[in-house]
Order: sequence, then C-alpha cells, then structure tokens
Amino acid sequence: MKILKLLGVVSIFCLLLSGCGNEQVLSCSMIQEQSGATMEQVFDVTFKKEEVSNVKMAINTKVTDEVSDSDWDSLVDLLDEQYATVNKNGFQITKENNKKERSYNITIDVDVNKAKKEDLAEYDLESLSGAQGTYDEIKEQMEKSGLTCK
Repeated sequence: MKILKLLGVVSIFCLLLSGCGNEQVLSCSMIQEQSGATMEQVFDVTFKKEEVSNVKMAINTKVTDEVSDSDWDSLVDLLDEQYATVNKNGFQITKENNKKERSYNITIDVDVNKAKKEDLAEYDLESLSGAQGTYDEIKEQMEKSGLTCK
C-alpha cells in the first residue's frame, strides 16, 4: 500500500514538472482588429523530447453588427475558397461558420512527422513538414513575427 502511495506522489510530481512526459507546448497568439472585424490567431507548438511534433493553428474571426451582411458573406466566401476542409494523414483543416454569432473559425492541425509536404504546399505550409527547432528558437521566431507567447 505504501508503494502505491509513493508511486502516486511520484506520478503527480512528474506531471507537474513535465519532466517525465517530455512534452511541452508553446502557445502564441495575436489579435488584429480592423473595420468591425477581430481576428485572433493562436499557434500551439507541441514539443516531444525537445523536438517539434505538432503544430496547431486556430484563426478565429468575428465581426460586429457594423459589418453588413453582404460583407460578411463575402468574407465567408473568401475563407471557404482559401481553406477547404482537409482530412489527410497528419494534416487536418476544419472550419466552423456561425452565421448567428457572425464568427468563422478555422483550425489547422499538422503532425510534422506524418504530414506530406505536397499536401501542405497547397496552403503554403510545406515548411511545417519535418519542422525543426528548439522551444526557445521557435518562441523567438514567433515573437519576432509579432506574436505574444506564454
């Protein structure tokens, strides 16, 4: 019984310190506002054993009532045209259009070790195939691009 308690305590410390799982997530974001529209971009880069393993990008767009229905429809058409739904090995794009809330969310999820470069190239994401860099290097690059990282 004491061994089980000891193992439980060790497991909790491992999870809290993230040393046992060797998985770390860098989360960076940017918010842009213009002409009644707000676009939030969130990037979550997952590192396993100090190597990039997954990149997840969320682009969340919301417009105010000041934006006409016609302009909203044009924006939705543009986003639908640029980002088709994809479900390939290691690469997914999902979309959610909430007309009532006037929000449009795109999520791009890439397993950098499984995704094929040619699948990513259509969206100018081919650099994610086999992406490399340490946590600190990637964080520095993202912050130089104007993102805020935590």
